[in-house]
Amino acid sequence: MSEKKRILAVDDEPDVLLIIKTALLSEGYDVRTAPGAEEALAQIQEFRPHLVLLDMMMPRMSGFDALHAIREIPEFKSLPVIMLTGLSDKDNIKKALNMGVEYYMMKPFEFHDLISKVKIAISDSEKSSPS
Repeated sequence: MSEKKRILAVDDEPDVLLIIKTALLSEGYDVRTAPGAEEALAQIQEFRPHLVLLDMMMPRMSGFDALHAIREIPEFKSLPVIMLTGLSDKDNIKKALNMGVEYYMMKPFEFHDLISKVKIAISDSEKSSPS
């Protein structure tokens, strides 16, 4: 990787954040974590991530609400987001896809699946962004 890619992981479960951070740091990514959507929104402007991993179900502010708030920021309208969910609820997955999420992962997930999905999402984003 020429430029170290920045990833913001948002989840209310500390164990999940630790797994994500450990996996992505081992691949050379610059990773920040946030225990909730409010904290993520506070960090996003300064950190300027290349990708957000966003838990769908969190207390106070859901992943859907956070995604909506992220999309309201002009420079993050096309920021790739991988929605994480412990639910196999097709309606919620469809809602996420309709909100512009192109990728989602079911919890629990394996390190290699997470890394693979992150690489695909960043690669797809780089291909679609103007040079």
